[in-house]
Parts: sequence; structure tokens; C-alpha cells
Amino acid sequence: MTKIKWHWIWGIGITVVFLGLLAHRLEFFREKPAAAPGPQTVQITRSPESWMNIYQNRKKIGVIHRTFTGLENGRFQTRESVAMQINTMGVVQALNLSTESELNPDMTFSSFHFELNSSLFRFAARGYAGQDRLIVFAGLPHAQKKTVLPLKDLPHISGNIYEAAFRGGLEKDQTRSFSIFDPSTLALRSVKVTRFADEVIPIMGKRILTQKFCADFMGAQNCAWLAKDGEILKETGMLGLSMEKVDAQKAREGISAEGIADFSQMASIASNRILPEPSTLTQIVIRVGGVHNLPLMLSGGRQKFSSGVLTITQEETPDTAQPNNGPKLFQQYLQPSPLVQSDAAEIQKQAAKIVSPKDSPPARLRKIVHWVYRNVEKKPVLSVPNALEVLKNKAGDCNEHAVLTAALLRAADVPVQMETGLVYLKGRFYYHAWNTAYVGRWVTADAVFDQIPADVTHIRLARGEGAEQLDLLGVMGKITLEVLSYKND
Repeated sequence: MTKIKWHWIWGIGITVVFLGLLAHRLEFFREKPAAAPGPQTVQITRSPESWMNIYQNRKKIGVIHRTFTGLENGRFQTRESVAMQINTMGVVQALNLSTESELNPDMTFSSFHFELNSSLFRFAARGYAGQDRLIVFAGLPHAQKKTVLPLKDLPHISGNIYEAAFRGGLEKDQTRSFSIFDPSTLALRSVKVTRFADEVIPIMGKRILTQKFCADFMGAQNCAWLAKDGEILKETGMLGLSMEKVDAQKAREGISAEGIADFSQMASIASNRILPEPSTLTQIVIRVGGVHNLPLMLSGGRQKFSSGVLTITQEETPDTAQPNNGPKLFQQYLQPSPLVQSDAAEIQKQAAKIVSPKDSPPARLRKIVHWVYRNVEKKPVLSVPNALEVLKNKAGDCNEHAVLTAALLRAADVPVQMETGLVYLKGRFYYHAWNTAYVGRWVTADAVFDQIPADVTHIRLARGEGAEQLDLLGVMGKITLEVLSYKND
């Protein structure tokens, strides 16, 4: 069979990570601070409408439009729309986000509705918060899965933490933790916000005295500058992203697709050694730096991490007659999830076409991985990938391949998980996603490369379908790799 062209195999290994960053940054929702405001509470007076331009290395790539409306009984309604042009693997694509939220008088949220639309894919999430639980419906607009999450405190939903810190009277050099919810991964996480010294910055032709706050989100730092009324005037983040308040006329100026930097290239890491064909390697030894105290999964299975040195040894090819005799614990990796809809009729039907009831688990793994490899077009897309839409569109990058592979394997009664990390390609390590399946033992599989097991340049950093992938935010721009040796015997 003809091998896929190398320049096609890379989509957006960082898509979920990047969308997590966007969700964290773009203030999709407006709620209360993690702790009830004390005597130092500051009141925020918001303008009914505001605009911000989104820049990448000072080049405009998007715009944000927000409205804030008073309702009856002291409640509020916010609407926000975001339009962006993003370059991934040399392909510039449009990304549109929209959010509507309803707030209580104390600025806690009572409901939200979030939608993402890109060239091929859609994602929607809506939710309702109570005192002790968060009810979320997420997935395709017409086929959403219900998830109930217990709450200790009402969280923020991926944003507004700077205004919350301002409203809570955070003083200079003080740090406070806030709980946030990310709708794209159904993850509840903690964010630390610190107030720094005040700064004077130029905004819309004026020099304005601002309060500066920085948020540490999984090791990734974003900063914001707020006016005296609590309005966010400017923000900066990773990968050259920044946002700045503008007037409506400037916001309406067009977005040029020319010269937009490639996010996947910016996030990749140059290798100190040019490696031969990765599929021929049986072991690789890499010195890993910049990951101290980060919640990563560098050790386990084929990976051993000790004293900053990572050794990855290729697993044996699974015996086609190997039975599945794993512990009951592994049954959880057969269950459907909002984005891995293994119980959907379409997924079940397709899995039945690919495998036979008489096939052993290793045989099912091989057939499904090979089917996804052959039938899903290798194409960079911007999405929160879900198996049903990938099956429908039959296109996507590594995330789409991994989520569809997971759904089909679970439908075929093979326990499977998703792994994310880095993989080598033409002198660089790029962010990537793949699978690990239990077929008598855990074996890695990559449907983008049609590999079982996946080659040893696959460096696992996290394992999981959503929340765990946010851990990569703390890695990007910090991790260092030095290839010490490799074997290809």
C-alpha cells in the first residue's frame, strides 16, 4: 500500500490544548470569584458593549464582540462572539465561537450555552449550575451527552478570573486560587491568579493606569491589564497571542490570512539529532527538561523516566490469538463518553462491518486501526473532536483519528484510552495524539501512521480523553528534549 505523504500526516496535535487556552482566555462566561467577596469587594461597572482584537505577534487574526445586558430581578445576560483565522500545518482556517450566559445578581452563573464552528466540525456545550452539582450537555448539537459533576464551590467557566480577582479586592503581591470549568474537556481545574504592580499602558491612543493580574493555568501564564472600573483592556498569552481593546471601527477592519504564523510549528521542538525512519527504531533515550512538578505521565508501560532521562522501548507485536483477560478495572475503558460515543448506533454499525465476532482482540485492534488509517483523510482541522462527526466527515488530524479509533474499539469490546504527547517528524517533535488498547496487555496504536505498536518516538505526556490533555498547557514552551541515543536493531 502507498504510504501517506509525510506533509499530510500532521494536523493539529495541539488543537485540544489550544482550545483549552482559548476557553481559559476568551472570557466565555462571567460568574463570581471562588471566594465570596469580603469587605474589600470592588464593584464592576461594565459597558453594555465592547470589542477586542486578537493578535498573533502583533498581526490581527481575530476579533471578539461582547454585550452585557441587565435583566429582571438584578440578573444579567452576556453574549460573546469570537471570529479567528488560525494557521495549522500551513492551512489557514476560520474558527468561530459563540457563547451566551445568564448570571445571578451576585455574578454567579445560572446557565451557559457554548458553540464552536470550524470548516468541518461543530461542538456545543450547555450547562446549568446548582449549589452542589453542574449539569452539562456536550457534543454535537443534535446528539449531546449529559454529564453531572459534583461541585464543592460554584466554579468559573473558563474565564473571567481577572475580573473576579479585581472584584474580590485582590491586593498587590497577593495570590488566590479560582476553580474553573472548561466545556471542551468537561474539566474542573484550579487557576492561581496573582496581582502585580500597577502599570501604565497605551490603549486606543491614551495612556491608562491599570491593575495587572497574571494567571497560572497548568503552568502556562496569561496576564491581563484592567482599568479602574474592572474592564479588561489587554491580555497576553502563550504562542505569541495577545488581545487588546479597540473601538468598533477598528474591530471591523478585516483579518488578513497572509503571513499568519503556524501554531503547530511554533509549538514544536527542534531535535538535536536527525533520526532515521522512526518505525525502524526499537529504543530511544531522551533527556527531558522543563517538566519539574508538572502532572505528566512520563513513566509507565513502555516508558521509563528517571533522573531526567526518558527511555522508550518498543513493545512486542501482540499475538493475534491473545485473549482479553484484564481486570474488571479495565471495563471503564469500554464505556462511552460525550466525545467517544461508542454506544451510538452509527459507531456500533461501523465497528460490526470492520470486525467479526470471531476475531481475537489483537485482530480487532489491527482491523480497526487500519480501517481508520485508510478511510479518514489526513487533514488539519480545528475542532473539539468527537467520534460521530469524524465518522460522518471522514477527515481530520491526529485528534480525530484517535477519538474515532477509541469509539470503534470500545464498540468492538476492546478497552482503549487516548494518549497525547510528542512525536518525531523530519527533525522536530510535534504535539500529537494516539491510542493505547488492552489486547491481553496494553499496546500503543497510531491510526495516523497505521502503527501497532506506535514507534518509539511517540513520547507520552498525558493519558485521558479531556481533562488530562489540559496538562499539556503547562508543557508548551517549557519542555526541552535532547536525544541521547537510539537503537534500530
